Amino acid sequence: MQSSLEPAYIQDFIHFEQHVAKLIHRAGWTVETAKTNQRGYDLVLKKDNLVGAVQVKWLKNNVTAPQLLAFANFLDSEEGKKFNFGLFVTTKGFGGPAQALIRSWGKNSKIRCVIAQENKLISFDTGIGIDDEDNSGYPKPNLPKKVYFGVFTCKGGVGKTTVAAHLAGALALQGFNIALVDLDPEKNLQKLVGDGIFVPNTTGIGTTIQVFDEGDWHEDSARDCQIVICDCSPALERNPEELVKRLDYCIIPTTLNPLGINKHGKVIQDTVKEIRELNQNAHLFVLVNNFKDPGVRRLKLLKNVYFDAYKEISKTDDKFHCIDPEEVCIRASDLLYYWGIHIIENPTNPASRLAFDLIGGRCYPREDFISLADYIETKAGIGFLRNH
Repeated sequence: MQSSLEPAYIQDFIHFEQHVAKLIHRAGWTVETAKTNQRGYDLVLKKDNLVGAVQVKWLKNNVTAPQLLAFANFLDSEEGKKFNFGLFVTTKGFGGPAQALIRSWGKNSKIRCVIAQENKLISFDTGIGIDDEDNSGYPKPNLPKKVYFGVFTCKGGVGKTTVAAHLAGALALQGFNIALVDLDPEKNLQKLVGDGIFVPNTTGIGTTIQVFDEGDWHEDSARDCQIVICDCSPALERNPEELVKRLDYCIIPTTLNPLGINKHGKVIQDTVKEIRELNQNAHLFVLVNNFKDPGVRRLKLLKNVYFDAYKEISKTDDKFHCIDPEEVCIRASDLLYYWGIHIIENPTNPASRLAFDLIGGRCYPREDFISLADYIETKAGIGFLRNH
């Protein structure tokens, strides 16, 4: 709902994109919309022999460094090289790390970063005054539906935030831009991942993991993200009802703790019941986290108790999946154990990172979360995203 104090031109992405196009047009440029679902930019501007790509960022908070890096990487790609320059236009401003990045590029950078105001575009160095006018008649793009994940906890310390962040990393490695929404009052996700991560890849474009606080979240803030992963509050009723209703997939981490399987099972049963009161269509996955192999005989005993805890749900809910830990699980590893140490080592400016570093050419967390993403795709059809 639009605030009475909020100018009409920033009430949503469509109005803001229209506004940006009008400002650029009045400065003497020809403006064209990008093709539907075009990744990397939203508008094309032309004048004489110059061609520029424009990325329009409608945000409720400041621009982050990963968002800028993704645009810079696009301009360096084969597709991006056809543009003489890039214009990064936003609603609010640029966060501290983003400002530091812009300054490091210098004045000869291929990117110009500006804030669109009511009558002009404002850059770090100069403002271009342009009269505004009516923005009607601008076409509304047809965007594919985003896929929503929710990661719920059944008790403290089972790795909800770890799973949310690293599942985002696994999906980013597969070419998807990800929005992480921190709904947990503890805000551990933002402490551990910061404002996001840029993930380079061999295609020359790369992907981003962008982090949003609940108050800053809006779909239009992450228009280039195909997947939204919510690190949910442990108290289901504290999560926005509309977001719970939109979830396509829910991940519920647990552990194979011999003394806690039945107890966890009861809590998870109650969690599933509460989710189903709001959302009957989401696929629900119980995932064993922090797995330590107890040996063949003991694992068999633990698995029997584990599956028995969910047999009643499995009989009546065909979208409930109790994942066999021998098929997919998140193994205990030093990389995950020490993942959060960076916020203790440098609490004032912790690095944005994941536990995906290769050691001797292997990384259990990386392998496990990619396996989890593949499992979800096989069981529940996330692969349809690849057709968009």
